[in-house]
Amino acid sequence: MSNAQRLDNVENNLETVKQLLVSTTSYAESADKRIDRLVERQNLTQRQLDGLAVTVQVMGEKIDRVVEKIDRFVEKTDDFIDTTKARNAVLDGVILELREGQMSTNAAVERFDRILEQLLKRNE
Repeated sequence: MSNAQRLDNVENNLETVKQLLVSTTSYAESADKRIDRLVERQNLTQRQLDGLAVTVQVMGEKIDRVVEKIDRFVEKTDDFIDTTKARNAVLDGVILELREGQMSTNAAVERFDRILEQLLKRNE
C-alpha cells in the first residue's frame, strides 16, 4: 500500500472516529439533559412526598383529637347510663312502694266502705 493510500485510510479512520465522537457527544448531551429532567422530576416528587407527609401528620393529629373527644363522649355516656340505671332502680322502688301503698289504701277504703254499709244498715 502506498503512502497516499495509507494517508487516505488514516483520514477515513479519523473521519470515522470524528463521527463517532460527535455521535457520542450528542448522545452524552442528550443523556445529560434526560438526567437533568429526571433530577427535576425527582425533586418535584420529593416535594410532593414531603407535602403528603405533612398532610398525613396533620390528619393523624386531627384523628387523635377526634378519638379523644369520642373517648370523652363515651365516658360521659357511660356515666349517664349508670346514673340513669341508678335512678331507674330508685324509681322502681318508689313505684313498688306506691303500689303497695295503693293496695293498702284500696284495702282500707274497701274496709271502710263495708263498715259504712254496716252502719247504714243498722241505722235504717
